[in-house]
Amino acid sequence: MVLLTSSTVSVILSSGVICIFTFVLFLSGYVLQQQSVRSIQHAIKPPQPPGPILGFAHHGGNTKRNLLESPDSDLPKGNYAYLQLLSTPDPSNICSAILFFKTLSTNNTAIQDRLFMYPQEWDQTPSHELTAPVSTALSLLRAASLKYNIWLLPIDMTAATSAGYAPTDTKLLRLGQIQFMQYDSVLYVQTPGLLLDTEKLDSMLLSKPLPGRHDKNRPESYNNEAWIPMPLRPDRDVTLPPVYLVTVNNVGTRQVEARGHVPNMALPEFRSLVTGPRAVEERFAAGDQPGYVFFDHDEDGHVSWSRNSLFGSWRAGQYDVCEGIDFDDVHDDYGL
Repeated sequence: MVLLTSSTVSVILSSGVICIFTFVLFLSGYVLQQQSVRSIQHAIKPPQPPGPILGFAHHGGNTKRNLLESPDSDLPKGNYAYLQLLSTPDPSNICSAILFFKTLSTNNTAIQDRLFMYPQEWDQTPSHELTAPVSTALSLLRAASLKYNIWLLPIDMTAATSAGYAPTDTKLLRLGQIQFMQYDSVLYVQTPGLLLDTEKLDSMLLSKPLPGRHDKNRPESYNNEAWIPMPLRPDRDVTLPPVYLVTVNNVGTRQVEARGHVPNMALPEFRSLVTGPRAVEERFAAGDQPGYVFFDHDEDGHVSWSRNSLFGSWRAGQYDVCEGIDFDDVHDDYGL
């Protein structure tokens, strides 16, 4: 039989207490570590794109469920945006873009976002160096961005201009398309033009499967009946097609894969959605109103009123959203 002295018992008890507390501290540290790991994982997880608009949209006196969130629909679902852009601050074209976005906003478009892309230089030029019409148009654009929920996207074009290149629409889009990362597809429509039927224009994005990200398991991503591939070629082209679908995917740090497409106008469903002014009278005569009409230009670069039955309505709309600008007196000296 081993007799334990009081000092030995004290050492054993002390060691036991120390072991118990050490074990408790270990468990506490482990739990805190796991919580920290989960917090870090949550913080670095890529954000999910915003969900579709919920609720109902009112159009033409009828209440309809938003196409983007209909659970039983075979239509494309995703995060989409309309885009207009200008590389030159033409007051008439700026006001035409404002009119387009106003019509979208007031006619309950089913597409979530409205984007306007322009060179960052517009924001950096002092107002006294701009012509009065340009300064007024830019001020009205900023006010309209709040009123009609337009996302203004100023793009730094020094990478092109410092190399001696002129700022063009195609170069502007090439430098700015990384801004589209949160969208499944962005649909550009040319300004100047006039939106006649918001629901028809929406159907260009919502009525047919979209190419989206290239996926060998999804044939419409590489062999799409409705959308014809057309790569962006800023080194060769100055202007964009009147309608241009852009899909941007993240392939690395500050690197994107952009895919461009134009609509297949041979499809009967697309033929009357977006058109030039010369086909408008034929469409109206057949009882088929287009969704959006883009305008031609004359030799001076101004919108041609010849054979354009919508010119008067468009001009009246411009004056409505850009009060104070005399469009008949606007010239091409923009002050930039």
